[in-house]
Amino acid sequence: MKRSFTGVAMITALVLVATACSGDDEADDPIRVGSINGITGLFRTPEVPQAVRAVFDEVNRAGGINGRRLELVSEDDAMDPRRASEAALKLLETQDVVALVGSSSAVECGVNHVTYSETGVVSIPAVGVDLACFTSPNIAPVNPGPFRLLTAMLYYASETLRHDKVCLYYTVLPDSGGGVDTAVKEWGDLTGKRLTVKHTSAREGDPTPHLLAAKAAGCQAILHNATAGPWLSQAQAQGMIDIDFVMGAHTYTEANAEVVPEGVKVYAGTEWQPYTDHTLPGNDRWAKVVDGKTIKRTAFSQGAVMAADLFVRVLKGIKGEITRESVTQAFKTMEPIHYPMAANPWVFGPDEEHSPIRGSRFVTVENHRWKVAPQGFVVPGGR
Repeated sequence: MKRSFTGVAMITALVLVATACSGDDEADDPIRVGSINGITGLFRTPEVPQAVRAVFDEVNRAGGINGRRLELVSEDDAMDPRRASEAALKLLETQDVVALVGSSSAVECGVNHVTYSETGVVSIPAVGVDLACFTSPNIAPVNPGPFRLLTAMLYYASETLRHDKVCLYYTVLPDSGGGVDTAVKEWGDLTGKRLTVKHTSAREGDPTPHLLAAKAAGCQAILHNATAGPWLSQAQAQGMIDIDFVMGAHTYTEANAEVVPEGVKVYAGTEWQPYTDHTLPGNDRWAKVVDGKTIKRTAFSQGAVMAADLFVRVLKGIKGEITRESVTQAFKTMEPIHYPMAANPWVFGPDEEHSPIRGSRFVTVENHRWKVAPQGFVVPGGR
């Protein structure tokens, strides 16, 4: 009987140990989160997944989400639509991610937005680029994007800089012409003004013909999205020092500030608080994250930290099991969140289209360095 009791006790102990281990395994099962980024190719944002991972590391060091750690699985699409599609399928089917957070791709929204809707997953890009990022039910970027930014740039040129003759010289990528037209129309509806020149085939190359045409048309402000250096150096050569050049967020880099010729007036629209001024609201949080991991300070890394922070905040409010379904439900029913680095509160919500961030701050170049313009965020229409 003694041997029998000992055997029963041993079996019971083994069962208890196995049960405890099973619980530990469940607690250790990570919450997998996907991201599609440009690591190679023409549109490179390697700092974005690095910054998202840095935020997740913070959360994991503090105990994770209900004891489960966050795991980022980033795929490189190399600005190739086929690779972007394959990356999404891999993340959703093989990695079983609960959401996509911090994507930064020039093409992935366009090829994957239907897949996201069909699989019931939400995507919170750090950098939304193509039009589908802002017109899909299951994608909500944390940046204004090129089209909302264009509306703000036009509004800044006409309402802040007080110009009547605003001219647009843009290179329009495939499938993005509708976004440009919508931005111009929105500006016109708000201000009652029309463009003096609208040229949407201003390809890279010698900008002299475009600048001469703008000069002849009496343009007071020129908006363009081509490479900054050739346009600005040729503008100086043509003596166009009385014209304001207003450019998009892609121009807002320290390297571009260094090439602005003397006497040429340049402004750039930013999608968040300008990253070159670390004292602005929200930038302290971002700087702490990227500096702690020696990640490159860029506007793109700002979007990465914001996307990751918002995701974590919503995730912490979920009651019960964290699954793809519960995460999607949480974002579709969430309340707006104020994030000080952005112009207005961010929200996902149940709508069929999502473009939650609408304002821009502007910077100008002085002595080959960017200086923040004093107006604060410019939000066309005050929304």
